[in-house]
Order: sequence, then structure tokens, then C-alpha cells
Amino acid sequence: MTAQLSRRSVLAGAVALPLLAACAPIGSSGASRPAAGPADPGAVFRYANTIGVSRFDPHRASSSTDNTLLFLTYDRLVHTDTEGRAVPGLATAWRATDDGRTLELDLREGVRFHDGTPFDAAAVKVNIERAKTVQASAVRAELASIAAVEVDGPLRVRLRLTAPNAALPLILSDRAGAMVSPAAFDNPDLDQAPVGAGMYRVTAYRPGASVTYRPAEGYWDPDAVRVAGIDMLIYTDAVTRLNALRTGEIDATVLSPDQVAEAQGAGIAVAAGRTNNFYYLQPNRARPFFADVRVRRALWHAVDRQSLVDGLARGFGVIAAQPVPDWSFAHSPDVGPDPYPYDPALARRLLAEAGYPNGFSFEVFASAGSDQGRHAEALQDFYAAVGIDMRIRIMDSAQIADVFFVREEGDGLPSVGGGRADPAQTTALRYTADGFNNPGGAAPPEFERLQAEVVAASDEATRAAAFHRMMNAVVEQALEVILYFPTPPIATGPLVLDYHPFLADRPEFRGVAKAAAS
Repeated sequence: MTAQLSRRSVLAGAVALPLLAACAPIGSSGASRPAAGPADPGAVFRYANTIGVSRFDPHRASSSTDNTLLFLTYDRLVHTDTEGRAVPGLATAWRATDDGRTLELDLREGVRFHDGTPFDAAAVKVNIERAKTVQASAVRAELASIAAVEVDGPLRVRLRLTAPNAALPLILSDRAGAMVSPAAFDNPDLDQAPVGAGMYRVTAYRPGASVTYRPAEGYWDPDAVRVAGIDMLIYTDAVTRLNALRTGEIDATVLSPDQVAEAQGAGIAVAAGRTNNFYYLQPNRARPFFADVRVRRALWHAVDRQSLVDGLARGFGVIAAQPVPDWSFAHSPDVGPDPYPYDPALARRLLAEAGYPNGFSFEVFASAGSDQGRHAEALQDFYAAVGIDMRIRIMDSAQIADVFFVREEGDGLPSVGGGRADPAQTTALRYTADGFNNPGGAAPPEFERLQAEVVAASDEATRAAAFHRMMNAVVEQALEVILYFPTPPIATGPLVLDYHPFLADRPEFRGVAKAAAS
């Protein structure tokens, strides 16, 4: 397929482009459309998720998309507001002492786990120790800076750190900070029968099909629980989700951009959501051709990223150059969204300067028929136009991360992901020598220093400035090709009140309500 044909195919069907402007964004002030009547406390909110939970043990759950199902029933030490900032959860306050080498947490009084076990400092201690040591822990690395957990009374703990870690509060807002009842640690069915201290208890679970949540008695934040329950249905098929919304079987879901016109034509409210995940091409910078910054910059100039947003995302996305969204405090104001604009002639000149006047070949992985696969095919054609042969090896999506990041096969990965609770987690994973998402371990020396700065910064302003230096360097070095951040279409039914999901792909349901059916 030629580059011209590729651009034509990418833009095909772009009749839905104007719909983005017609969809109000969901952000700090965004909400579902008003419904007639007051909130009905007896209503059940029904949500269709695109994927089930890997397991209900939060310390061993393997995907950030698990958070949607986990955090309804597991509370965390720290919560986040609608701008992603750390706010009190099971910990009411925290402070760094000892030159940043200790993090003290004050804990909420009177909280009990769903099995009646008290939540206290002793429970926090054993939870963090378990998260660091349990077999197949998915959060061990995130807690590596914690050398010891000390109990200082029933409602205070001290986390002794190996080095200052300003990212730790937001790390504790993620699965690493989810609290499991200590009495349930050894339950053989914990992966399917969670015992947390969250808003809702799980009363029924059919793996891959549905989860039934009902309010937990005495939850500490009653304003967060305004419905009689949440029914989570797992519908992997986009058509099924839209039909379920149309018939009133569900109250909310995320749509495919291709479905927005049909949904709006049926009178369904659609809003543009947000996420801290992004589409990207991650090169293995240990490969000789990708070790040259001129080649990496050529990869950017060869791609018309806006056409990917317009065609593949139907306008539901924004091009970006940094691995953090523009609403993040870590986002540098010094870097615009398009520092390497589409310029195939410049891409060819950079390749020639780097010693590749006839281009080169490299291999990537993708799963057939997926969004990842469609993006890979579009990139393949853009690169062919400048003489780069990007060969796509098709494999099962569940295998790709292990093959590329662990076994270090292949030369690059077109994919989507990246966002973490704290931006320092994202930069550590992608740009440091030991980062899991940096196959080959190639990292310019200054990045270890920059990472140390963003982790050790003692106040918000200093930390933001350190992140801005990091982002400027990431873009200047063109460490990866960041294509765009999607703005997924969030659809809600007519009875939905006060749905503020924060992240469209990992929604929380605090304060969601429904009006009574007429």
C-alpha cells in the first residue's frame, strides 16, 4: 500500500469529525446531562465495562484497567481528585520528615473492612509488607523505596524510605495503596471474593461476565454512595454496549468513536472523556538505527499524527509530544503539541544524515484487527513513504508485552498505554536504564539525574519545574514517538446524575446517582 493510499484509508469515514466539537468534555466540571427529578437512592447504576478484572487481589492484579472493578470494593490510602491530585482517602493526612526519608500517615478513625476487621496502623503495615512480598506481586517495584513500616499508635504509620520519594502519595492512590482485610490474606478464593473497605461489597461475581456491588454498611464517605448498588457488566463488543445503552439495559459506557453519530441520532448523550494513556511508537533505543537521535526525529517527521486523530479516532483525540496530558502538573509549557511536524522530505534528509539514505528495516508487534493493529498499519505506510520498512509481526495481544519488554525481541512497539497515577512512575518505566518499558536499557545519562530530581523534589512547585526539565529533554531527544491522547466518547442514559469518571478508561463512581424512572 502506498503512503497516499494509506492517508486516504486512514481518513476514510471521517464524516464523524465534527462530532467532537458537539460533545462537551468531561473534566473537573463535566458531568452527565441533567435528568428529570431528584436522585433516587433505591436505583441501581448499571455500567458496561470493556474488560473484566484479571483478579480481585489488588496487589497481584496485573493491569491498570483492573482499577475500575477493584476500587469500588477496595479503598486506598490516598485518593485523587478530578485533576489527578492526591487527596485524603483512608489516610487523612501525610507529611514527609527526616529530609524526605520518612513519610508519616495519619489514618481515618472508625473504619472497618467488610468482614468486620478493624482498619488501623497494624493493618496498613501488614498490607504494605504483603504487597512488597506476595508471590506475583504487580506492585512490588512501586513500593521498593519503602524499607520498613513502623506503627506509631493505632492510627499512625511511618514509612521509612531508602531515599526521598515524592511520588509515593500518588503511588498509594493506586493498587499499591489498596487495603485488603488482613483476615482475608490467606483466603484461597481472594482472587474472586474480595474483602476490602471500599464503598461497595461484591455480592456476586461471574468472571468475564458481571460483578454485582452493593453498598458497604457504614462507609466513611456517605456522599460517595448515592445508589442502591452498581451492576458491572462486561461487554467486550462495542455494538453490544451501544445496543444495551439504547434499550436501557445499562446507564453508561465508553463507545467506539465510530458509534458516536449513531448514538447521538438515538438521543443518547455523549461527552468527550479524557485519559492519561496515549498512543505511541516505542523504539528499542539499543538498536543501532534507533540509537541515533536523527533517526528518532525522522520517525516523528514521517507521520501525519493529526490524520490519525481525524481518521482512526474520528476526532476523539489530541496530538501531543509529552508522555503526560496537558492537564497534568508535569506537562511542560515550553513544548507545544507538534515540535516535529509532518515533513516527509525532512525525515528523508535526517535519515541520510544518519547514514541511512535508503532507509532501513525494523520489526514491530501488533494484534490483528485491534486498534493497535490499525495504528501499526497506518504507521507502516507513512514510514514506507520515506524509505523505512516497518515489518509487522502479528501475535496475540496477551503475549506482546512479554515478548517486547521482557524478552526484548523486535525493534519497536506501536501501542497504547503509559499513564500512571504519578508521572514519575511513567518516566521511570519508559526512560530510565532499568525501566520495564525500556527494552535494551538505553538511556542518556542525564535521564537518571532528571528522574532523581522529580522523585526527590520536596514541594509541588519544585517538583513541577523538575518535571518540565524532564519533559523538555524527552522531547528534545525524541525518545519515542507520541502520537496522541485519545478522548474516549462517554455515553450516558437519560437517568444518570453526577457521573464524573475522571479517567474514561478507568472510571471511578464516587457520588454517581440516578433519577427515578418515570
